[in-house]
Amino acid sequence: MAEVALGEVFECETADCYDGQISSEAVLRPHINMAQFNRATGPVRVAGVQPGDTIRIDVHAIEIADSGVMALSPGLGVLGERIVQADTRIVPVTGGNVWITPDTPVPVAPMIGVLGIAPESESVGSSWPGVHGGNLDTRLLRAGSSLLLRVAHDGALLAVGDLHAVQGDGELGGTGVEIAGSVRLSVERVSYAGRLPAVRHAEGLSVLASAETLDEAVRLGFSEAVSLMQLWRGLSWEDAYRTTSVIVRSEVSQMVNPLATARITIPREWCPADLYGEMPK
Repeated sequence: MAEVALGEVFECETADCYDGQISSEAVLRPHINMAQFNRATGPVRVAGVQPGDTIRIDVHAIEIADSGVMALSPGLGVLGERIVQADTRIVPVTGGNVWITPDTPVPVAPMIGVLGIAPESESVGSSWPGVHGGNLDTRLLRAGSSLLLRVAHDGALLAVGDLHAVQGDGELGGTGVEIAGSVRLSVERVSYAGRLPAVRHAEGLSVLASAETLDEAVRLGFSEAVSLMQLWRGLSWEDAYRTTSVIVRSEVSQMVNPLATARITIPREWCPADLYGEMPK
């Protein structure tokens, strides 16, 4: 098991979510070994981190390969019932774009699909999101952002994987541009009152909540956002409820994994200044 110190910048290499099994457009998703799906690189032990600590995982850089995969399969994504036949597309990454077709460029926006730590109780598959992080598929997990997590085990036991060259909110088609690459991270111990995963980014703080339904995920995330606003502003719960209702954005991170993930974004001007110390470089 690898071990890093608090504040140490380290690099993890990752396979794509298919573990490199889809090497050409002749390979279809139904034919690969799904036991190898969504493997993450880790665990990485963070020295000095104890259960009950909150850590901030800073994303310094994401480097991606020169091509990715977009595989369609019957049942995949929110319109998966319309997919009659499996189909694979190898997607080139050149000139700052991914090329869905030769005439359809989309700007590259590398992000991390899986980033998490060991869960409190029994082990959880890397395809699952939760309070431990995991398969959050949140496009805000990009270079320059940070993920806040409550630690359940000595050393946190961090893992990362499932990179995307670009992914839209919701990952509605069941896939981003799945791609191999490497990530540079560092970990700090911080003081933070939230219990759910949260992404600190230039525009604000996004609380991430995962549940069986999107409605329930929104309820969980909004409840935590109200509690944070109550603490940060010294408000009654009722006034924190009123205030949070008019300032936050409710967004969808993904709704194609075993649990749906919603995010409630609190704009930066409403966040405490000490939350925005040094940002990843």
